[in-house]
Amino acid sequence: MGRRIFQWRSLEWLARFGLGALFIYAGYAKLQNPFMFEMAVDGYQLLPPTGVIVVAHGLPWLEVALGLVLWTGWKLPYTATFTTLLLGVFLTMMAITYSRGIEAQCGCFGTGELISARTLARDSVIFAVAAALAGRAWWQRFHKRRPEAHLHLSQEGERTHAL
Repeated sequence: MGRRIFQWRSLEWLARFGLGALFIYAGYAKLQNPFMFEMAVDGYQLLPPTGVIVVAHGLPWLEVALGLVLWTGWKLPYTATFTTLLLGVFLTMMAITYSRGIEAQCGCFGTGELISARTLARDSVIFAVAAALAGRAWWQRFHKRRPEAHLHLSQEGERTHAL
């Protein structure tokens, strides 16, 4: 039992730190050339000009902050869920752009990478890792509280588990 817990915690740790590093790197790369990232966001042809500017200027900072929060593990169920949703939005926008036949820059880690089946597959794996981390975090949160909620005192004063 102890070994299984260690394995789960190790996987959780790897997912948290891996996703955190990925988000910090992605945000940092975008901050290095904000104008090029703004052009990449515009290349998706999904947002109005104001939306492009807001996303291009805010997203890199959000990614860096999210990466740091993942590293700390603070409010992990919420942080991992937000990470999963954000990656789902990225993946959806990339899939829409790719399916429309638009040759746009991914913008994932700066510039220079066109959206392709490979980028979609890579981001799908990252999405799956985030979803697994979120699921595990919520499972842990639920099961930490559950044992106490299901203990009852019998008529003789003994603790019993409710089914």
